[in-house]
Amino acid sequence: MTRPVRRVLLALACLASCAALLAACGGGDDGAGADETLQQTFGRSAAAIETGKLNVNFQLDPEGLLALGGPIKLTLDGPFSAPRGGRLPIFDVDFVGTLARQRFKGGALSTGKQAFVTLDDGEYKVDAPFVAELRKGLAPLSGKQAQPGLKALGIDPLRWVSDAEEKGNEQIAGVDTIRVAGNVDVARLLEDLDTLLTKAGGAASGSTGSLFSPTLRKQLADAVDSAKVDIWTGASDKLLRQLAVKIAFAFKDGAKAPIQGLEGGTINLRLRLDDVNKTTVRVRAPAGTRPLATVTHGSLSNFLDGVGAGLTSSSSGIAGGAFLQCITGADGKTTALVRCISRLAS
Repeated sequence: MTRPVRRVLLALACLASCAALLAACGGGDDGAGADETLQQTFGRSAAAIETGKLNVNFQLDPEGLLALGGPIKLTLDGPFSAPRGGRLPIFDVDFVGTLARQRFKGGALSTGKQAFVTLDDGEYKVDAPFVAELRKGLAPLSGKQAQPGLKALGIDPLRWVSDAEEKGNEQIAGVDTIRVAGNVDVARLLEDLDTLLTKAGGAASGSTGSLFSPTLRKQLADAVDSAKVDIWTGASDKLLRQLAVKIAFAFKDGAKAPIQGLEGGTINLRLRLDDVNKTTVRVRAPAGTRPLATVTHGSLSNFLDGVGAGLTSSSSGIAGGAFLQCITGADGKTTALVRCISRLAS
């Protein structure tokens, strides 16, 4: 597996553990126009989303050999609070993943200092070095001031949302919101993600430099046929309540895909926030846990390495390779899946 792929996967694990941080919000006076609404939601004067209930739905409908396993889905659901004093965000989320028509369930919990994973046969403690890497990556968002916004990590939706239009008012979980629709400038979005992923995962790789090289960014951006975003922000408080992105892509004219066997497809991502700044988050470290290293054969990074090795292997495409064998052989058991994929890293 290439070093950049390993680094991106590690950083994505960081993002998964702090998905709520994508809910940077804004406050200010009401005003007309989509651009002003976006400024109030994501601009410099953004207020803080300190707590809430997070619901994330991700679905990839692939084309090519990867499509033999059907859609790839992931849902996350649970309460969260923003990081403080160099700690992780506090959260207690359940997850369900669908791979090759099999469903895998589990959970993730953070006390701010420690992280735990629930698999189908028990609870496991994430290794301390991996947690330390996540905390280091989140340091810009864990100061004394409540969540300073996405710009602290180089993420600025105002850069990559274009042609914005207000689409009227809608209710999201009982809250009156303004819906803004627009296009996504994928090249600029990837630049921002490169900044964020470098901050979150660069130190763990033992090297520096760009995660998404200019060549890779162009390769991915050129494959996009369309990229749309819808944003629902509180009508009165301009707090983000929901965000939905839909991207259609295809690798044409002999362009090589980063993942073996993937020719194109569509990506749908929806993030919803309920009970914003009204949620009380209480978590407790579970008793009688086992080290997650007993499943991953070392650090959680081994599992991420295994995912990268399985997806990028050139010797056998994913449709018939070891990665798919891990999925089908797990028979819906999350522990078995994690154990098998982790072995692919060796």
